[in-house]
Amino acid sequence: MLSSVKEYAARVNYKYFSSTEYDKWKAKKGHSSTIIARFGCWKKVLLLLGIEGGRERRYTPEQLVENLETVWRQLGFPPGKRQIGKYGLKISESPYKQIWGSVRSACQAVARQKEGKISREALLEGSLSNNVRRPIPLKVRWEILKRDNYRCVRCGRNPSSDHKVQLEVDHVKPVAKGGQNDIDNLHTLCWECNHGKMDSL
Repeated sequence: MLSSVKEYAARVNYKYFSSTEYDKWKAKKGHSSTIIARFGCWKKVLLLLGIEGGRERRYTPEQLVENLETVWRQLGFPPGKRQIGKYGLKISESPYKQIWGSVRSACQAVARQKEGKISREALLEGSLSNNVRRPIPLKVRWEILKRDNYRCVRCGRNPSSDHKVQLEVDHVKPVAKGGQNDIDNLHTLCWECNHGKMDSL
């Protein structure tokens, strides 16, 4: 299976390619889902071949808005998550969700900015200022766990000394009170400390 992916990689000069692109190749040996099941994820498969990049790239809010506007002009109507991944820079919905909640919400924010209802700065800030809970990216979670030495910062327990301990990444300042997913506003708590605490603490 890996030799088939390697053969396709050679065809595209070892540049990043998605599992969807690979599956469209008629000469492939095995579907990407089978390969992913064997190796864990598509990124790992490509890393074995020395290929990096792809959807993991980080985009600034400014780049995301510019891409959205480009695709919007190209289509003649506000793009949805399918169009945003197909046109322009071919960015997935994920970075738009992290900042505005969805591609649709990002389109609405762009429209409000064009109408003069919000500033460019407010547009680029996204929905975080509206106290909307956003999922904490997995990469950030790992950074927080590593920073806190994989232990609860409140009681000190950790899974290595007690396998029953479940660690969670929690907001120091609650989202309901304006807390954001900044690294300085996140810390590691065990399940008991996190769910036993009062919101007023």
